[in-house]
Amino acid sequence: MKIAFWSNVRGQCGTTLHLTSIAIVQALYDKKRVVMLENHDHLMNIESCLARKENPDTVKENIYGYSSYGLENLMQNIGKVSKEKEASLIRRCSQTYVHDRLYYLPHSYLKNRDVLDYHLENKLTDLLNKLEQYFDAVYIDTFAAESSSTESILKNTDVVVVNLNQNRDVLSHFFRNFSSLRNRSIFLLGNYYPCRQNSIYEIRRRYQIPEDRLYAIPFCMEAAEAESEGCLANFIGRNLMEPSVSNREFIYSIYNAYQGIMSYSSSTSSEKRGFNLM
Repeated sequence: MKIAFWSNVRGQCGTTLHLTSIAIVQALYDKKRVVMLENHDHLMNIESCLARKENPDTVKENIYGYSSYGLENLMQNIGKVSKEKEASLIRRCSQTYVHDRLYYLPHSYLKNRDVLDYHLENKLTDLLNKLEQYFDAVYIDTFAAESSSTESILKNTDVVVVNLNQNRDVLSHFFRNFSSLRNRSIFLLGNYYPCRQNSIYEIRRRYQIPEDRLYAIPFCMEAAEAESEGCLANFIGRNLMEPSVSNREFIYSIYNAYQGIMSYSSSTSSEKRGFNLM
């Protein structure tokens, strides 16, 4: 199952936070093996949600070599190794979290955005299909701006999770310009605040969105802090079963959105079994 998280605006709707939180829920609660990656090189990315940032003055030796890990290395070599060595290559190129069930493929040596986008456009679709054989879900944090790889990802994933907010201009821009996505998407309203004029109920009515395809995710200060401090997995794990009062609405909303995505995806893609990565 391939799931793309995307927004028509950058940095306003919580796309990366939503993706990472939902992937953590699937790995922790349903004990599924999932992998995450992105087609952009933003400073705030999936890795920044999961790993504490190192002191920039600290010099750290790269024990893996310049290009022997990460997404680019996997794209370059996955077609060159035997079937028996694919799992080992995927593991070597990944960072692992959450009891070895949550995988992340960081970028490694391609730092030029245009070059990165070119390689992703040409190789990512085949790689995603390959990753589906080893993981229960493949999550892609997709660049908000127009790019060739973004277009390819949105066309070739099973479900697109469109991240919006309550801003009328953001909503209007999406439904005017991306109508082709609306019938195959789940919608998340990030940083949601209940209000009369632009509530989730009003947005459902105005844009004719079925109830089971639009979910509100409220702003949560502790979740935002956990995201910026690289400890989101600990935050989700600590609150998933016994959420504190201040975090309860956010945790329940993330879990409900996860359930909605899984339910919707089951009707759009057949179940695939992964192979053991050990």
